[in-house]
Amino acid sequence: MQYLSPEFIAKSKNWTDEEIIINLMERFDAKLFAIIVNRYEAKLINRCKNYVRDEDIARDLTQEIFVKLFLQLSTFKQTAKFSNWLFAIANNASLDYLRRQKKILHTAISQELSEEIGELSDLEADISEELTTQILEELLNQIPPEDKLLLLLKYKEKIPIKDIQISLNLSESAVKMRLKRAREKINRLYVKYQQNE
Repeated sequence: MQYLSPEFIAKSKNWTDEEIIINLMERFDAKLFAIIVNRYEAKLINRCKNYVRDEDIARDLTQEIFVKLFLQLSTFKQTAKFSNWLFAIANNASLDYLRRQKKILHTAISQELSEEIGELSDLEADISEELTTQILEELLNQIPPEDKLLLLLKYKEKIPIKDIQISLNLSESAVKMRLKRAREKINRLYVKYQQNE
């Protein structure tokens, strides 16, 4: 392993994530990797906690994500935005954990999310925002985790379709089709919800 000089490390702190990752791909150094860890550790803990609802498990998952990042460095596509790629790894790690635990995917749906994905369903205007959020959370918990992940990436995280396709290794048309199908599932579930009320 080739170690980098202190001057190189100091200079690299001003680099973009992508510049650091490209350099790590060429020659690994723990200090350079630590810059990425410092930039993203808290964000990843919060992201995982949204899924698993437990601080300790979120911290464990974050460590697992950094191990996966280390092992998958060579697969980073330099046309992608690093943060989107890393958060895709985090989303998949969280989903894998929940599958292993055979738990239902619980994601906190904030007020902001209910506003952002209001277009997903034809919710009536006279429903209170609090109830809308509750309904959306219930509906999202009834669709497959992969569909839910796509909807959250697109509407909550506001990740562009191009970045979603790169991070999930799908074509643009596949991402658009899956998003369309996921929205249709939400709409069908909402129609059933209305009929039962």
